[in-house]
Amino acid sequence: MAATPSAPSRRTAPTRRPPGSWGTTQQLPSGHWRAFYRYDGRRITAPRTFESKAAAQAWLAGEHADRSRGTWRDPQTGRVTLADYARTWLDSRPDLAPRTASNYRTLLARWILPQISPRVELGAMHVADLSPAVVRAWYAAMFEASRTNAERVRASDLARRVHPARAWARQEGIEAAPTGRLSPALLEAWERAGRPVVALEALPIDPSHAVGRSSAAHAYSVLRAILNTAVQDGLLVTNPCQLAGAGVQRPRERRPASPAEVAQLAALMPADFAAAVTLAAWSSLRYGELFALARRNVDLEAQTLRVERALIAVPGQPIQYGPTKTRKSRRTVHLPAFVVAILAAHLEAHVPADPDALLFRMPDGAPITTARTSALMRRARKVIDRPDLTWHDLRHTGATLAYKTGASVPEVQARLGHTTMRAALIYAHAADDSDRVLADRLDAMFADQAVSPRPRLRAV
Repeated sequence: MAATPSAPSRRTAPTRRPPGSWGTTQQLPSGHWRAFYRYDGRRITAPRTFESKAAAQAWLAGEHADRSRGTWRDPQTGRVTLADYARTWLDSRPDLAPRTASNYRTLLARWILPQISPRVELGAMHVADLSPAVVRAWYAAMFEASRTNAERVRASDLARRVHPARAWARQEGIEAAPTGRLSPALLEAWERAGRPVVALEALPIDPSHAVGRSSAAHAYSVLRAILNTAVQDGLLVTNPCQLAGAGVQRPRERRPASPAEVAQLAALMPADFAAAVTLAAWSSLRYGELFALARRNVDLEAQTLRVERALIAVPGQPIQYGPTKTRKSRRTVHLPAFVVAILAAHLEAHVPADPDALLFRMPDGAPITTARTSALMRRARKVIDRPDLTWHDLRHTGATLAYKTGASVPEVQARLGHTTMRAALIYAHAADDSDRVLADRLDAMFADQAVSPRPRLRAV
């Protein structure tokens, strides 16, 4: 009795390739198709199956084209998570300044790697799976979280700093200075009203989307730098960070302190610290450069300072000295004679004769802390009603005043220790009153000709 033939299996043998074809397709028992090919002794299999033979062949054709163009990417690479790759990337960057590396770690831990929203957690994703769509979703969630956090911090800061009587006056429409001592009349009115505490929402909180933009821009720039390296390493074909303007950092518009305000700030500082304000404004040194100065860096006869190092304050680490920000930051800065006189008096009264003694230091001679300088500035600026001023703004003051004397961009670039002219130009706009001067000249020359009595119209 002849044997009954068994039913044919759904799994078929690999399709024979026609002459000139590349790779192999094979139908699976499920009806789907898979595709693979051999290259350099390795079998390269498609990372997924396909619903049709044509789709499988299209994948093979794409692989062949990528090989021909030199854009092929091994599907086995990029299977490292962004968290692991980012940490390796950071460890391989000895060129980064300690504070920069610390800032990068903070951005990675806070904004790039963790789960920002229920649908976005870049750190857990494989580098090869990152796409422009994924980055867009992350950036949107991260920007909103950054903005919300900035507003919360600002509101908390206001709650600590704003006297409840001042907040009540704002709510009631009563005139009150934004800072400084409250008038006895206002305090008495607040007492009569029952000492009310105004809800935080009643305080003026800036709702602008500019709030938190700096953190978002920094985080995006770091991610883009990491993925640029991933492209170089062959983990990605192109960088998925393709959002126009997302990494652009828009610094706040600074209003430099005037010479009179600088003098007022200095007068409000402790005696052993007043010269720091004067020197910061008239030398244009960076914060770290200023507070790393020692007696040996001062030449009173030549009226110069020699910048050779910078103070490096990394959160959680002891204060240390390090190289200046750029090669050109190692420089000699000439001082106005009146600043030299102030500095000479400071050296005589407050700095030991030791050449290595710091010009400005803690009571025990140690490098001054950021907490100390911030506290001193915060109290002084409040008195002169300039709550926006920072130590960096004093550097801005020095650059602006230099431009006002007629200094050229290259001259200011050298004075500030900038490597590029672009950095020096940031300060130029504040000193540019050329359009005002032009308008005044036009007024002086043509006002009489341009303005004449209105002619009388004859009655019809």
